[in-house]
Amino acid sequence: MFLSVAIMAVIVILLFMNYHKYNYWAIRGVKHEKCFPLFGTIFRVITQQICLSEYVAELYHKYPKEQLVGFSICGMNALVVRDPELIKQVLATDFQHFYPRALNPNKRVIEPMLKNLFFADGDLWKLLRQRLTPAFTSGKLKAMFPLIVERTERL
Repeated sequence: MFLSVAIMAVIVILLFMNYHKYNYWAIRGVKHEKCFPLFGTIFRVITQQICLSEYVAELYHKYPKEQLVGFSICGMNALVVRDPELIKQVLATDFQHFYPRALNPNKRVIEPMLKNLFFADGDLWKLLRQRLTPAFTSGKLKAMFPLIVERTERL
C-alpha cells in the first residue's frame, strides 16, 4: 500500500515539475499539438506508424494560417517555420543562433545514414554546405529540371 502511494506521489511530482516543459508552446502563444508525457507529440513516430518527415508535413498542412507550429520530441521542443520571411531570417540574418542545431542528439553513435547535411552539426555542416552549395545554383537547377521531371514521370 505504502509503495503504491509513494510511486503515485513521485509520478504526480514529476508531472507537476514537467508542466512547464509540456506547455512550452502554449505559454509562448504558438499553435502546437497536444503534448503527452515521455513521448511528446510524436507517439506515432515512436511507434513507427509514420516517419518524422511525414509528421512534420502533417503539422505543416494542419495549420495553414500559422507562421510557426510547435511540437515536442520526447521532451525536446521543436518548431516548424512556415513563413518564408521567417525562414529567410533564420537561415540568413539570425543564422549564428540556429546553425549548431542538429537532429542527432546522440553524438557518440556513428551512423552512416546520419552523415548528411540535414543531420550534420557545427564544422561538418559548414563543410558539407560549402561543398554542396555550388551544385545547386539557379542555372544548374534549371538544367536539372527536365531530368527531374522525366524521372518523376517514370514513377
